[in-house]
Amino acid sequence: MNPCQCRLLVVGSAKDLKVFREQEEWPAAFTEVEPLELSATRHSWQFTTATPPLTFLRLLAARWSRLTFLVDYDTGRTKGLVCW
Repeated sequence: MNPCQCRLLVVGSAKDLKVFREQEEWPAAFTEVEPLELSATRHSWQFTTATPPLTFLRLLAARWSRLTFLVDYDTGRTKGLVCW
């Protein structure tokens, strides 16, 4: 099975993103995590998982309702774009 290449964009107020970045940790299943952008109101990362991390990200977005989450993923066979 091909690994899933993911890009996550999180958008919100500078205050909310600062708290998010200080409190959240990436699961061990997320490998090769690299920040792509860490501006005041936009944070984005690139990472690899075994499968699309939709359940985890849906739960994460529910905890942070004042932020917008957009994930773009590619398994080599399936591409997807999801926003919460």
